[in-house]
Amino acid sequence: MALVRVRKQGNSTVVTLAQEVMERVQLNDGDLVEETVDARGRIVLQAVSVQTRLTTKMATAIRSAARDKRGVLKRLAKDDGR
Repeated sequence: MALVRVRKQGNSTVVTLAQEVMERVQLNDGDLVEETVDARGRIVLQAVSVQTRLTTKMATAIRSAARDKRGVLKRLAKDDGR
């Protein structure tokens, strides 16, 4: 069992995982993990996968529509009455 150090980095606290551990659990830089504490007080990190709901094509279409209909959107926001 390897020891790792908990340290501050900016406004975050980080734990560095060895490359061998990353490979064993098939994690890559930028992947998401869920942190929990079990009944014995152990910190458990579990890899999670997140499916993007908005595809690149959908995001491009939304930006295009917002740009093309900017005047209509401004009038709707103005007439919203809030």
